[in-house]
Amino acid sequence: MKETQSFAFFDFDGTLISGDSIVAFVRYARKRGFMPRKEYARTMLAAAGFVLGVKNAADSKNAALRFRMKLSPADREALERDFVRDCLLPRVYPRGKACLDLHRQAGRETVLVTASTENYMRFAAEALGFSALLATPLNPDGTVGENCKGEEKPRRIRDWLRDTGREADFAASFAYGDSKSDLPMLLLCGHPVQVNPKKALRKAAPEMETVRWKEVKV
Repeated sequence: MKETQSFAFFDFDGTLISGDSIVAFVRYARKRGFMPRKEYARTMLAAAGFVLGVKNAADSKNAALRFRMKLSPADREALERDFVRDCLLPRVYPRGKACLDLHRQAGRETVLVTASTENYMRFAAEALGFSALLATPLNPDGTVGENCKGEEKPRRIRDWLRDTGREADFAASFAYGDSKSDLPMLLLCGHPVQVNPKKALRKAAPEMETVRWKEVKV
């Protein structure tokens, strides 16, 4: 029988940082000269369509990342690594990073579970010292795969545990998220924590533990 272990699962956008990382990525690419002005404008329109509910997540992400396939693999990797270094890591909430470190010191494996795409999140996960990354995948042609959001998060977690031969003690595990779409992952664990929660999450789980990390961001 496998020995069970406890984990700490973290969402990223809105939980460890404020805002949406893919929008920041597009802006960074434009600033670095990797995206023409017209393509940038089309991408921002697609993002607005998603916010307004007239465009789905896959279409919006595909529109945002289409420019990548015009770059060489080396340029793509350099852009994405630089984006994480310059834009994402400085935005990580200090208390969020401290929480992550405490779980690691306690011997828990830490897993980043995010709807953001794996092309740049792999560098963020590596830099922050996560044990594993479960993100929205990219297909070989650069299009996005299944969005790692909502019910997909616990599915991805269970698949990862099975594929890596791990056995989770979910009752002793922790999960952190900021939105109602994180609720399936939060409810998977015995220690769910709302981080800077949005109104819909507070309403759906009013008794859940809540922490505020954004108030101490430097």
